[in-house]
Amino acid sequence: MNAIEPASAAQLAPPPVLHVEGLSVSYRTGERVATPIRGLDLTLRAGEIVGLIGETGSGKSTLALALLGLVRSPGRIVSGKLLFGGRDLLAMPPDERRAVRGRDIAIIVQNPRASLNPLLRIGRQIGYVYRSRAHSSAAETRRQTIELLREVGINDPERRVDAYAHELSGGMAQRALIAMALASRPKLLVADEPTSGLDVTIQAQFLDQMWQTVQHSGSAALLIAKEVGIIANYCDRVLVLHEGRIAEDQPVRAFFRAPLHPYSRAVLALQRDGAAKLSGVAMAAGATTRPLISANGLSKHFPVRNSAKVVQAVSDVTLDIWPGETLGLVGESGSGKTTVGRCFVRLTETTAGHIVYHGRDLERLSGSELRQARAKLQIVLQDPFDSLNPRWTVAELLGEPFRIHTKLGRAERRQRAADLLKVVDLEADLLDRRPRGLGAGAMQRLNIARALATKPDFIVLDEPTSVLSPSAIVSLVALLRRIQVEFGVSYLFISHDLTTVRYLCHRVAVMYLGQIVETGAVEQVFARPRHPYARALLSAHLDPDPANRRVDRRSDEQLKGEIPSPIDLPVGCYLASRCPHVLPRCGEQPQNLVPLADGRSVRCWRVATGDLTGDALTGPLV
Repeated sequence: MNAIEPASAAQLAPPPVLHVEGLSVSYRTGERVATPIRGLDLTLRAGEIVGLIGETGSGKSTLALALLGLVRSPGRIVSGKLLFGGRDLLAMPPDERRAVRGRDIAIIVQNPRASLNPLLRIGRQIGYVYRSRAHSSAAETRRQTIELLREVGINDPERRVDAYAHELSGGMAQRALIAMALASRPKLLVADEPTSGLDVTIQAQFLDQMWQTVQHSGSAALLIAKEVGIIANYCDRVLVLHEGRIAEDQPVRAFFRAPLHPYSRAVLALQRDGAAKLSGVAMAAGATTRPLISANGLSKHFPVRNSAKVVQAVSDVTLDIWPGETLGLVGESGSGKTTVGRCFVRLTETTAGHIVYHGRDLERLSGSELRQARAKLQIVLQDPFDSLNPRWTVAELLGEPFRIHTKLGRAERRQRAADLLKVVDLEADLLDRRPRGLGAGAMQRLNIARALATKPDFIVLDEPTSVLSPSAIVSLVALLRRIQVEFGVSYLFISHDLTTVRYLCHRVAVMYLGQIVETGAVEQVFARPRHPYARALLSAHLDPDPANRRVDRRSDEQLKGEIPSPIDLPVGCYLASRCPHVLPRCGEQPQNLVPLADGRSVRCWRVATGDLTGDALTGPLV
């Protein structure tokens, strides 16, 4: 009886969509040969989502490309088989392999701006993929492309379909890439950290859609993720990539209950212990009675090409940031968070409203006064790879602020650069290196060091952790907190990562379609959010608990319906078309941000009048 059981289990297992045998990938640089993938074996079966985790630099992205028979130069696949539908992809003629990739296998990569053609409109790029499966007319292709953009949560898809990649936010560009991958309804989807630039509501929407597609179509997906909450909620199995091979392969519940590999145990311990390490943030007491910097009635509109209409990116935003405080700014991609941050430091001119810094309106400063103020107002951008000039050495990058704002000589600038490296816990021997060979964590620390060069008292941090590994995030947040204590700097922290916001920020503001819909202390908003959008945002957070999977339960806080266009915004509440608590008055009456008795402010008349109350949220996030 026992001898028959393994065969019976194999017969019951779904058929493999992709079977990999002995896959090896190597890179040769001069005499040096690196082999990130070494004799790797794995199987992806129909109807399952398999999660893949591994350390930064372990070869996850290399493996993702190799599963399609691709490799970045100067790499090459040196051995192995990729059996897709019983045929070896690597043995196919190039034209046939290319057709299979375009029709039956799709990939979502991490960096959407590097993957989208900057010279072609988004709709045209998605349309090419769609027509590889359905030989449809141009009109039908455009209609389906618009529907795909709507499915991935892009508002006003009829307009966005004609946008170029640079006209989209990072999150929207990522969603366009997801739409492209889903256009051909592939049998195998390889998703390399597909939600790294998305807010949690859109992340959950995409992952829900992917899970349902896999269940109903019998396709398969390999999901590479650094957030174990995603793995716990959506994956059937977990693979651990270590030293070029699959070091662990377990069902998801067994993996979280008893991980086998040391890396698995370390990453789960980090998830548990990281919160304890970063908890307990408190703002130092001060005697000031005036905010350091404020936005009063801030609005920003962008013109629409060949139209008299405008995109209302930011509408009537009022925020105060106090000395030594960190204000978190959260909301979905395209809600106006980055625009607010850029307006705070006058990288973007406002349409209406005022930015008041130390009691002075930045709009009224003269050229020399503005230059002096800008030395104290800094920004750290989202992508460290795009923020640093790859041709400059670290000494040149860190020395530039001193060259602009001081009269220091070259030797003194180099010494100051070395001092800045020490502040951000980097070694001085990096001074003569260029940023290209550094990891994302080190590059983001360089950006922070450069921002500190002019001794600012306010820094906008625009998604500074979005490309970092979990361990690098914990380390960077600890660094930011130490810098705040030592230098008394205030932060506007823009992020999709609610866990990091929870542990770094003192107060939080929630944005939706260019408006602030709720502000309050972190403890208030995270434990018991009041605005319906804030509740939906926080309830979409994925806890690393496979016993309480999102796919196995129903949330009453989910938003449905289409996001309104920022060109033609509703007269009343912007959330009315999606809100589960909507009444007729909501769509007719403009909403104001109303202070409540507990110190927070909410843009919802039902909450302000006590007509709508909400229970406290539960879970590790709070």
